[in-house]
Amino acid sequence: MRQGDLVHIPQGVTLFGFDSAILDKTEKPTVGVFLEETTLNGWLSGTYTIYALGREAVVKKRHVYPMGENNGPS
Repeated sequence: MRQGDLVHIPQGVTLFGFDSAILDKTEKPTVGVFLEETTLNGWLSGTYTIYALGREAVVKKRHVYPMGENNGPS
């Protein structure tokens, strides 16, 4: 994915702050903007920084899906 790509975040996904604190949980499927791939406190599965629900947040990679036909692997 590239910075600015739209992403789908399913219902029930936890959004974390950069200090690993829980910021929010999606109550319904949500659209976000991919910002960058990041590592949060050594999580082995990896994480993405996204913009969703009015703020930057960190989400586990397995919960983020690219949207649209131009959002394939880069």
